[in-house]
Amino acid sequence: MAMLSKKRKLVLITGSAKRLGAEMALSFARLDYDVIIHFNNSLEEAKSVVKKIENMGCKAIMIRANLNDELKNFIETVKNSELIKNRGGLDLLINSASKYEKMDFENVTEELWDEMQGINTKAPFFLTQGLIDEIRNVNGSIINMVDTSYNRPWKYYTNYCSSKASLYNMTLSLSHELAPEIRVNGIAPGAIMFPDWIEEKDKQEILDQIPMIREGTAEEIAATAVFLAEGPEYITGQIISVDGGLNL
Repeated sequence: MAMLSKKRKLVLITGSAKRLGAEMALSFARLDYDVIIHFNNSLEEAKSVVKKIENMGCKAIMIRANLNDELKNFIETVKNSELIKNRGGLDLLINSASKYEKMDFENVTEELWDEMQGINTKAPFFLTQGLIDEIRNVNGSIINMVDTSYNRPWKYYTNYCSSKASLYNMTLSLSHELAPEIRVNGIAPGAIMFPDWIEEKDKQEILDQIPMIREGTAEEIAATAVFLAEGPEYITGQIISVDGGLNL
């Protein structure tokens, strides 16, 4: 274990070619982490993030996978990667890949349900299970990207909210089951990086409920992830809301 501690730490972040995932990848590289970038469709963005990390003097690889259809192959590719073998384990798994969709309850099909739950709930569960030995080898930790919706109703987002409520409870349950070797925490972002398809009136309605009177930033989410990964080792089973006070 002493030899491992001298090596650069390693983080795997799903959905890290763009948005919050990309910002977290760059933030951990600034702390001298090597990074495994996961992406599905955003090849050029993934290449850009890898190049930025390499310019910082760290190593980065990118692995493409549809987490609904190719999860097992993705896990095996990660486990057999040079970065995992060189490190002897995985210091940090961040389940950041997420699907977000507004839809009438009556229009949600079984296929849409499976796709939402697959990305937001099933993938984090089985990624953790599949990489558990690699994480345990270095007393690593896990961060799940939850959402402030885990305990509040959102009209037209029943499918999404139910998936994040499941991820919330999974995070708390795993924090008990995997302790003391592995810490498991979550981050619940609020109004941060609205999707392009959200209407301005809906966006303003959300912002009007935030005491901080502004949208949050990707940098603030990344800083929270760094705190959970590098901060006190006595912190586990916590969901930190980064929402400007929206949940108060």
